[in-house]
Amino acid sequence: MSLSIEIRQSGQAVIVELAGRLSVLEPSLRQLAWELIEQGQRYFVINLGNVSYLDNSGLGQLCWIYTDVRNRGGDMVLLKPTSRIKKLLNVTKLDTVF
Repeated sequence: MSLSIEIRQSGQAVIVELAGRLSVLEPSLRQLAWELIEQGQRYFVINLGNVSYLDNSGLGQLCWIYTDVRNRGGDMVLLKPTSRIKKLLNVTKLDTVF
């Protein structure tokens, strides 16, 4: 299953609903985030509840978004990470970041 991305606005935050595989084969999240950041968006909520697979490239995309928005005075949070993603975040110590 490829990555499906839906976005909506809620106040100042952009809600990004992901479903499928967030991997090296799916660089679309970073590109979408870059476009939104260039438009002035600074607050992101990334819903991972329907992400079935996350590899190091997918983690890299999430880290890139987080770093870019924080450098511009914004913030990003992860919503509903699956138990598998929670374990991955714990192993990489990224659970202290997100």
